[in-house]
Amino acid sequence: MNSSIHDLVAATLSELGLPAPTNIIQTMLMHDGYFVGWKFRYDGGYAIMRAGANTIELYDEQGTLLKTVAQQAAAA
Repeated sequence: MNSSIHDLVAATLSELGLPAPTNIIQTMLMHDGYFVGWKFRYDGGYAIMRAGANTIELYDEQGTLLKTVAQQAAAA
């Protein structure tokens, strides 16, 4: 799953005219001891995949939402 998510992030950034990340750091997101999703940090921004959601949200370094993509696209 993770490599397909990384591929989806790279492809989406390319669609937006941004450089493909050379390194993606994956972090588990927890809130009050519960898993709530994943954060994928890369040069220039980050992506969030929330637990139970079918989308991945890509943000720039300032936290501005760049695009939301369907998680199913990562499985294709």
